[in-house]
Amino acid sequence: MNRPVVIVGGWLSSPADYTAMARVLAAPPYNRIVYITDISRREWAALRDPHFSPVLDLVANTVQLALRETGADRIDLIGHSAGGRVSRAYLGHLPFAGVTYDGQRYVASLTTLGTAHETYEIWVKEFAGQVNEFYPGAFYEHIQYRSVAGESVKGRKYGNLEEMLAYQSYETAFGSGKQIGDGIIPTVSCYLAGADNLVLKGARHAPYNAPSNWYGARNVIPLWFD
Repeated sequence: MNRPVVIVGGWLSSPADYTAMARVLAAPPYNRIVYITDISRREWAALRDPHFSPVLDLVANTVQLALRETGADRIDLIGHSAGGRVSRAYLGHLPFAGVTYDGQRYVASLTTLGTAHETYEIWVKEFAGQVNEFYPGAFYEHIQYRSVAGESVKGRKYGNLEEMLAYQSYETAFGSGKQIGDGIIPTVSCYLAGADNLVLKGARHAPYNAPSNWYGARNVIPLWFD
């Protein structure tokens, strides 16, 4: 039986952002049962660094639901953007805010999409630092880690709208706007030591501004999901 897939969305996303992606994974040739962690935009907006326990609780509940309903013993975990960092924290065997999630017991693979594993983002800096301190790189040897980055938009202070937005995002969160990335996250920030690091030329960050070529688009999924 194919393992079920659990998707953890990105910052300020909603489950509806991932339904088209889930349909692709549920259809041939993948034929996966897909669960989307039910985190609303409001719930994301209410989080304050480093207090990510509400989202970690939802991820843990979704994984347990997937295991219970399918009878599988492990799942494949996909984290988009900030969801990739949350997923790495969920794997951890050490207590987080008094709760031990130890998700590594239930996960066969973790794929992160456009996740800044190294970040200066002030709103997640402490949480990200904790994850990297306690679980650096591809930490659990029995889990297959893949980190997917996009290389599509070069940040320019004076360019077209997408280039200027990328410049602002790269500069605000990563110190320099003159980088290339997926329009939100610089390519180099997605590197995760020990993982299968995959760079997709042309891939963009999110479905709301690039529905046909973001990581979860129908024609992009085959480039990273196997």
